Amino acid sequence: MGNSIQVTIIDKIKTLISADYSSGFSGSNLSATGRVIIGAPNGAPLIPSASIIYIDTIERQGRTLGRYVGESVFQIVAYAGASTLENRIRLAINLASDIQKALTSDRTLGLAGLTEDVLVNQTALDGEEYGISQAGIALLEVRVTHQTQFGV
Repeated sequence: MGNSIQVTIIDKIKTLISADYSSGFSGSNLSATGRVIIGAPNGAPLIPSASIIYIDTIERQGRTLGRYVGESVFQIVAYAGASTLENRIRLAINLASDIQKALTSDRTLGLAGLTEDVLVNQTALDGEEYGISQAGIALLEVRVTHQTQFGV
């Protein structure tokens, strides 16, 4: 039994962002088991870490008869640790940028034929505002366009 396009995409996102960014902008390492999860945990399970949440898929008619275009939206919540407010925000932005780079280096997510494009929006927050001490929070919205003949 195969997976839906949404499950295929979320699994690929997990694979792509489960990386060691020690030579990237943030210096964070999300490659260890349990550092990237699917679903929304209560708070930060580990620092650094990331969780991937499926939001929705909107479908519309495609560019040709009998084709359907879907846009699936995912949210990534990433946590990075630092002691000062300024450093938490800087590190969260840098971690978001590392993740964005991992996702957009191939705009098909390595799923050519299934996906057409990926767009990523990001923001950063101070975890102290949400009861997560010593953490910066990066929020990324990931929009993946895909097209099929059967709909989504």
